[in-house]
Order: sequence, then C-alpha cells, then structure tokens
Amino acid sequence: VAGDCDLVEAALAVAQDDGDKVAQWMASGQLGRLEVEQAKDWQARDPDLWAVVVAPWVLVQERGSRSALH
Repeated sequence: VAGDCDLVEAALAVAQDDGDKVAQWMASGQLGRLEVEQAKDWQARDPDLWAVVVAPWVLVQERGSRSALH
C-alpha cells in the first residue's frame, strides 16, 4: 500500500470486496503486489512497516510515510 493511501481504508475496501475502489487504487499504483525492487529496498533499509491481514491478503505499508506527507 503506497504511503499516500490510508492502510486501514484500503484493508476495509478489500475486506468488503469494494472492487471499484480497489481497482482505482491499483490503477493509480497506490495498491498492488509487492515488487521485488520494493522488497529489496525494505530489506536494505529495514524501515518500520505495518500490516493488516485480510485473508488471503496481507496489506503492508511503510510506517510513517503518511505522516511525512502532512
């Protein structure tokens, strides 16, 4: 989940199967599969992450990235 997207709102949309909202976020790049490059970046930097499980999905976001935007 991109830093400018609300993780809890995204998890709720996924849990409620809100296809329109999820598709919009995916099209804009705010929500999507974890790419290898991002995983390597997180491994190298070891940032604080937070996650929400919405079985079978795990939504992950770098912690503090939203607050940096405000």
